[in-house]
Amino acid sequence: MPDSPAEKIKYKILVVDDEKKVLVVARKVLRNAGYEVDICDSPLEALEIVANNGPIAVVITDNRMPHMRGTELLEKIKNISPNTVRVLTTAFYDNQLISDAVNRGQVFRFLKKPLDFRQTLKVLEESTQQYEINVKAESLNSSIQRLTVKNNELSDQSEKLFSNIQKLQRSKKILMALFISTIIVALGFNVVKELIPNKELEEVYATAGEWIIYENGLALDTSNNLMWMVEDFRNLEKRNPVSWKEAMDWPKKINARRLGGYKNWRVPTIAELKKTFDPDRTHLAFDKNRDYPVGYPKAFAEGGGYGYWSSDSIGDRSAKYFFYVGGYDKIEKMDYNSSAMSVRLVRSTQ
Repeated sequence: MPDSPAEKIKYKILVVDDEKKVLVVARKVLRNAGYEVDICDSPLEALEIVANNGPIAVVITDNRMPHMRGTELLEKIKNISPNTVRVLTTAFYDNQLISDAVNRGQVFRFLKKPLDFRQTLKVLEESTQQYEINVKAESLNSSIQRLTVKNNELSDQSEKLFSNIQKLQRSKKILMALFISTIIVALGFNVVKELIPNKELEEVYATAGEWIIYENGLALDTSNNLMWMVEDFRNLEKRNPVSWKEAMDWPKKINARRLGGYKNWRVPTIAELKKTFDPDRTHLAFDKNRDYPVGYPKAFAEGGGYGYWSSDSIGDRSAKYFFYVGGYDKIEKMDYNSSAMSVRLVRSTQ
């Protein structure tokens, strides 16, 4: 059902034609239908109206006019006012006209001359509906752009805040370490051990990048909130685990000892082992072979294995281990017994 004149009055229509008679009739018919109408017989004047008297909802222009064709005019209007819907009137159709209208002016509809104003009003109704769609799409895109900018600003602020928190946490740990070190020099270690909780004493020793190395043989990866044993199976047991099963059973033994005061030690996943790899490969394994340095993090002890069992199993017979020479994971049978193998336990701090 057509919109009422009261609803259509908000739409401004521009009619461009070098025939005065067409302009007079068009203005009368369209105004009676409830539209606000501007008319002109010059493409240059039409550009001035679109640029300065908008917004123009729909432009209806003849194609054959002096100085500028309608397709060229609509192309320029598209650049000035992208939301304006463009309608071309012509008495002659050919392939070149259709190509120019579609590719240059992005014409919404064609009207054949002489104009049938019943058809013209129908096309105008469709055109104003398209204009509303264009305006809403522009508003939505603007909102999306504003939200994107705001989201980027919030992300930047969040990253800065997180970075500041990390700096404060590191500063706190360093200050605590200096404080405890000073007291140790003054009072002696045994006296201080009775006065200050063990958790704080652990942090006296050293930091290595994102790692904090504790007095009790533990190392905290602050970037991933994981605590690791500084020494591995080979360091502590003086041999390699004979199978994946022995590696998986080792946490029971370590948890029974409550290493570091904890009893939630476990075999790490491949993903967790990969995060410890140091591509600088500054460590040597148990055989001290300098031709094959290993990529332990600087917090880990020398003399461990080349390959470390993970908790990731493949079916019932195979499992993954991490190879610290190359920095990648491999698969072996669960009963694989090699002097190159070891296991290092981890615990989550959260």
